[in-house]
Amino acid sequence: MKTILRIFIFTVLASLASAQTTPPTPAPAPATDSNNPNFWQASFTNGGHYLVKLNHINCASKHQYISDGVARVVEVTIGTDTAVVARFYFFEPAGKDTPLNAGQILLNRAQDTAQQAAARVSPNAARLNVVKNYPASTHAHTVEYSVQDEATINSLYASLLAAISSGRGRTWKEGGGDSAK
Repeated sequence: MKTILRIFIFTVLASLASAQTTPPTPAPAPATDSNNPNFWQASFTNGGHYLVKLNHINCASKHQYISDGVARVVEVTIGTDTAVVARFYFFEPAGKDTPLNAGQILLNRAQDTAQQAAARVSPNAARLNVVKNYPASTHAHTVEYSVQDEATINSLYASLLAAISSGRGRTWKEGGGDSAK
């Protein structure tokens, strides 16, 4: 009988001991954005910051255009699987004495000649030009940043492509370069 009583007491004490759990150990803190290898991020000297999860990027582009005949724009665009589109710009004035403006005049003349010839073939062929007018060309769900020189926009785009190509996050800083994660 004493043996059964001892087993019973031991069983009760063991169950009470297991019922008294120690406080849970806090889960490790999630990785912060600055060291998370799943993100590409850009920080700007004016305090702006952009962060995107790499597996949400579905396209990236870099192109240039003349806006309203007054500025050459180099634009980097990031499309994601959300409604938000990020645009990064470098603006350069198209002054009357710059080679850019002289080139644009020649380009405009060539386009006019091509449009006139195309219009003779098909009335709709001359309507294939894209025209951007700020702010009418901007769209809802667009976040926009501008940088101070063309080398900076090129550096940003190179960092973005490296992150997409490698599948590893990167941190790009205006004026401070790029670092892989």
